[in-house]
Amino acid sequence: MRRATLAALGRGWTASLAPAAVRFARAAREPERAQLAYLKRLVRDNADTAYGRANGFARVHDLASWRANVPAVRHEELVPLVDRIARGEPNVLTREPVKMLERTGGSTSTAKLVPYTAGLLADFASATGPWLFDLHAHHPQLFGTSSYWSVSPVARRDERTEGGLPIGFEDDAAYFGPLERFAIDRLLAVPGRLARVSDVATWRFETLRRLLERDDLGLVSVWSPTFLTLLMEHARDHLDDLLACVGAERAKSIREGLAREGAFVGEAIWPRLAILSTWTDGPSAAFLPALRAFFPRTTIQPKGLLATEGVVSFPLGDREGAVLAVTSHLIELVDVERPDAPPILAHEARVGARYTLLLSTRGGLYRYRLLDVVEVVGKHGALPRLRFVEKLERVADRFGEKVHAAQVQDGLARAAREVGVQPRFALVAPVDDPARYRLYLEADASDAQLARMRDVLEAHLATGHHYAYCVRLGQLAPMDVVRVRDGAATFLREHAARGRRAGDVKLTCLDPRVAPDAIDWDRAFAGSNGSARDSDHSSERAITEASGAPADV
Repeated sequence: MRRATLAALGRGWTASLAPAAVRFARAAREPERAQLAYLKRLVRDNADTAYGRANGFARVHDLASWRANVPAVRHEELVPLVDRIARGEPNVLTREPVKMLERTGGSTSTAKLVPYTAGLLADFASATGPWLFDLHAHHPQLFGTSSYWSVSPVARRDERTEGGLPIGFEDDAAYFGPLERFAIDRLLAVPGRLARVSDVATWRFETLRRLLERDDLGLVSVWSPTFLTLLMEHARDHLDDLLACVGAERAKSIREGLAREGAFVGEAIWPRLAILSTWTDGPSAAFLPALRAFFPRTTIQPKGLLATEGVVSFPLGDREGAVLAVTSHLIELVDVERPDAPPILAHEARVGARYTLLLSTRGGLYRYRLLDVVEVVGKHGALPRLRFVEKLERVADRFGEKVHAAQVQDGLARAAREVGVQPRFALVAPVDDPARYRLYLEADASDAQLARMRDVLEAHLATGHHYAYCVRLGQLAPMDVVRVRDGAATFLREHAARGRRAGDVKLTCLDPRVAPDAIDWDRAFAGSNGSARDSDHSSERAITEASGAPADV
């Protein structure tokens, strides 16, 4: 009976998505018309706002006048306007009322707030609708199954602005429209209310318990692949405790399935699982093998590019890349190799070229610079299919933590002031086993002072919502610290060995690269002119102090 009910609900819901899919199919044939129509509505609806009046929306009648009157901006330039919205002032960026503000990472500050209106949420649905319609069309076995959409413990409760606006979503389903959310809520294997559980251990156990109870799980949607990998590792390591909390028949079925497989794999637990939706591009690619070990036969569908500010692309079909979301926002493409050239629209994108993006949305962001770099890997009709490549600026973002060089620099300056030590060289880089950030520090200081500097820097990064969240979920271990010698010379030498001219190499406090492009800084600094690690093992002592292990381990 449950399967028939789920199938009926899923088919009815999917049918409701058909109009959005048809609109997108039409736009894929004529993207220029769709984008100019969106622009016309955007300036008409928001001409009589503080921002619209200041930037001549009333004078905009085509793409050229739009670009002539409205500047490309970064979030830092909008902070005073967002602050006015947060205080409760209406009609600042949009005529439509702001429903809430959502946090995201920032390049010069640890966090920023993005306004959300009903129109912006509807524009997200203009992308999620065609995606989900297409997903079920290509995978009809999803009908009659339940779904898991990442539901994580909230980092804060009932946070509101000075003007009373709520801050933050509780779960990913909040990005969908009312009808979609109605259906998703009833198809969920794990209820969205679990996000209100603030204790991570309790949240993890309850999430896994509910997942193990379902033999009809068909779709799992998470952002970082490590999120799901960590859940599976915990399920494997605590299987007996978890199975003691599910029905006896279900526990028996899981044990028999695992015995048949001879390994702890998801297909043995959820025989109807059809799709894993997760990030696969950029830094996330390095973490797919670990996920694949738990799901050797399940189809993994790459997610498109969805930022807090708006949706850029979404998967469609089984070809490489995600299609540009031209029915969601006005999206201008800036050629990475010719950043001063005029931006182009979707139909002008060239296969093989790389672009950054200017996003204009019904949430009140106009010609907003997204610092993601995408590559055109093919076409869908007249639309480009995109692959995420990297962040334009120096940003480390393996799991969604969004660590920016400016944040690291500010944190190091604070650490130097508080500890009273001025380092000669400092570099932060991601490392693995476990995944964390490592601070390589050269300074005339005791081990205790180095550990204190690490603590101050870690606390500064943790003021950023996304970094703190990844640490709380266990995706990142706390930062550790290693003492080095000849730091600057070693840094330059390692880059020169990779063919870069010394004059072109700039010292930086953050190296965001991950394997296979990452420099092995442990090796590099261990071999630098008889380093401290080789001579007196103070590096090892600093690491063990950072991890809480005894210094003589």
